[in-house]
Amino acid sequence: MTLEVVTFQNFTVFADARVELCPGINVLIGTNGTGKSHAMKAMYALIGDEKKSAQSRKMTQVFLPEKGDVSRLVRRGKTEARVGWRVEGKGRLFMVHQGGQLTSVLGEPGRWLPALYVPSREVLSMYEGFIAAYQSRELSFDETFFDLCVALNANVLRGERAEQIAPLLQRLEAIIGGKVLLEGNRFYVQPTNGDRVEAHLVAEGLRKIATIARLVANGGIAPGGVLFWDEPETNLNPRLITQVVDVLIELARHGVQIVLATHDYLLSHRLSLLAEYDKVPPGTVRFFGLARSEPDGPVTVSRGDTLADLPSNPIVEEFARHYDFERELFDHSQGG
Repeated sequence: MTLEVVTFQNFTVFADARVELCPGINVLIGTNGTGKSHAMKAMYALIGDEKKSAQSRKMTQVFLPEKGDVSRLVRRGKTEARVGWRVEGKGRLFMVHQGGQLTSVLGEPGRWLPALYVPSREVLSMYEGFIAAYQSRELSFDETFFDLCVALNANVLRGERAEQIAPLLQRLEAIIGGKVLLEGNRFYVQPTNGDRVEAHLVAEGLRKIATIARLVANGGIAPGGVLFWDEPETNLNPRLITQVVDVLIELARHGVQIVLATHDYLLSHRLSLLAEYDKVPPGTVRFFGLARSEPDGPVTVSRGDTLADLPSNPIVEEFARHYDFERELFDHSQGG
């Protein structure tokens, strides 16, 4: 079971947008401020619980609007916002009006979808004491950080389920150079040869991969669930990014639906090339371009099975401008 369609009407930067997701890897591309994280957070907040009160509370804790007023998620100048979503052909509708209330939930999508949101900021190094602190004090972190720490806290799998994920886990452990251990209230990386290293002493990019390894090992990321990953390329060198692409493909092959936002040329184009040259099964990858036609206008969403299918690609466009700039400097240096 996967998330199929999500629609946004007057929600934050969106006036009327539709996102038709594939069961595999869904890649959101756009400049800063085009709603990539907003879209993913809305999906994450709404697909995990059938109760209206729980959904409204989750939207508040994920977006952290001022004074808990969810009506701030309504697009400026409008009176209400709607977010609709469909699972297995059955849909729901979430509505917020300017009074800050959830007005209705329509339809039943069957059972809830297990989901996990991995923010762009790594969490493994801040895990120690975070759960207790979040539960007892006001913190400036949204609830995706808390949910992720709770998921990291679960014990590793055993038996048949552990055997099923063993090849993927071994690939992840090879990338980070060891196993991820939770001892007491602190994470470590245990190299194959050598002493264990505290998570906060491990390079930040490797900590992000270690987080995914832990979630695979304990079933936090599992078949039938949805993984939302915001800017997986953050703090990763190009070699690690290509390995992350391989991991994403393997997760999708195991039945994990993935929604990610990226600004990275290598990550997005490697996925696109794999799809274009049939190196992955049809429907494994889908791209979404989020863009504004004018500076203060609403964000529209286009889609394609490869990057070439999108009407615009800000990542490629900026690389082209960089090439033109380099060429201009070269010509000038030659007296042109």
